[in-house]
Amino acid sequence: MDANEDFARTVALLRALDLYERRYEADMAFIAIVAPALALSLPIGVLPPLLRDGDDPTED
Repeated sequence: MDANEDFARTVALLRALDLYERRYEADMAFIAIVAPALALSLPIGVLPPLLRDGDDPTED
């Protein structure tokens, strides 16, 4: 499997997880564990940086 195929598969899994989360009977504990694990497998820079409460990127 090449890098592009691996990336596409990870994005597809994240998309499926997003759809699962929107369902009424979704297991939120499962989502809380699987989503970060999938996101970590993406190359650096693909996802925007996470901002904590109170962080404002315009205040430097």
